[in-house]
Amino acid sequence: MININQGAPLATVKLDLDLGGKLPWFRCDDGYSTSSSYKPVKCTSPKCALASKPITCVSCNAAHPLKTWCHKNACSVRTSNPVSKFVGYGELITDLVTVKSNDGFRFLSVPAIPATIVAPSRYAFGCATSGDFSLHGLAKGVQGVAGLGRSSVLSLISQFSDGFRFPRIFALDFGSGDANGRIYFGGGPYVYAFPSYLDLKQEYLTYTPLLVNPKLSEEYFIDVISIKIHGETVPIVDKRLFSINKITGVGGTKIDFQAPYTILQTSIYKAVTKVYIKWAKSMNITMVPPVAPFGTCYKTSTLPDFVLEGDKVPPGVAFIFPKNELRTGEMTWTGGDVTCLAFIDGGLNPKTSIVIGVFNLNFFVEFDISGSRFGYVQPIFP
Repeated sequence: MININQGAPLATVKLDLDLGGKLPWFRCDDGYSTSSSYKPVKCTSPKCALASKPITCVSCNAAHPLKTWCHKNACSVRTSNPVSKFVGYGELITDLVTVKSNDGFRFLSVPAIPATIVAPSRYAFGCATSGDFSLHGLAKGVQGVAGLGRSSVLSLISQFSDGFRFPRIFALDFGSGDANGRIYFGGGPYVYAFPSYLDLKQEYLTYTPLLVNPKLSEEYFIDVISIKIHGETVPIVDKRLFSINKITGVGGTKIDFQAPYTILQTSIYKAVTKVYIKWAKSMNITMVPPVAPFGTCYKTSTLPDFVLEGDKVPPGVAFIFPKNELRTGEMTWTGGDVTCLAFIDGGLNPKTSIVIGVFNLNFFVEFDISGSRFGYVQPIFP
C-alpha cells in the first residue's frame, strides 16, 4: 500500500496498489470525506467523458440523501476492488494532493535531510459510495485503491506525469524485514548504500519490453518464452500459452501486485513441479505433505545451504525473455520445518497463463510506460 497526503486539512490516506486500475479511488461515504477542498466533477465536464462511458449523472434522492458524498449531476463512476473484484459506484471528484520531491540521496543522509514538499495540486479520484463492500478484502486500514493502469489518462501515474511533467515511470522498492517500502514517480534516481552510494537505475536495472494485450490494455505484460529450474528448461507442450492471443487477449505473462506468489496455468504448473521434484530428489531433499495454497513442499532442515557464487551456479528459477532473464528464488517458508515451492496452480483455463507475483519480483522493479519496458534488479542466487 502507499500513503498519500490529501485534502484540506491535510490527511494521510492509505491506498492499495492496483496495477490494472484505471482510476484512483477511496471510500468517502458516511462521513469518510471531511476535506474542504473536495470538489465534485460535473457530468458535463470533459473529465467525466474520460472516466465514465457511457456518461451517467449522479442523482440524489430519498435513497441517496444529499450529503458531502452525493452531489446532484456529478459524474457517476465505477470503483473496482482488485482483490474481491467488487465493482461499486460513486462520483468523480477532485481534491488537493501533496507529494514529496526527493533526489534519491536525502533519506540516506545522517541525519536525514527532509524531502522537499511540493505545493498541493488538484487530482481526480473516484469517491466510492458502496459502503464496506468497496473495501472488502483489502489490507487493514486501507481506504481505497491507487489505480496505476498503463493506458488510462486518469490513473495515478498518468495524472502525476501530466501534473509534474515527468515521464510516465514509476518504481517500487518492496522493502525487506522491518524496512518500509517506497514508491517513486518520475524515473529516479534510486539511490542506495551497498555500502557505498549507488544508483540502481544506472548500475543494476535490467530491462525487458512491455507487451500490449488488446483486451487488457491497463495491465503490464512481459514476454516470457520459457522457464528454467536450476538450469534445466521446463518442457512445455503447448508453447502457445506463452503468447497473448491477439483477438481474445488470453494467454501470456503479466505482473500483478495482488498475487503474493506466481500463479501458473495447470499444464505449466505441472511441468514446473515435475522438473523441480526431479531436481530435489537428486539433492536428497525430503518431501512432506503440501501446505495450502502450495502443492509441493519439503522438509526445511534437508534443504542444502547454497553458497552465493554469482553466475557460477545456475539460479533456482529463471523466467526467460528473448534477450535476458529474471532470476528469482523458488522456495518460501510456511512455518515449522516446512518450506514450499512458491508457485500456485491457476487452473486449466485462466485468462493469463502466468501471473508473476510479488515474491518473484525480488526487491525492486520499475515500470517505464513511456519507454514501454519493465525494469528489475537481478539478484544473485545459487
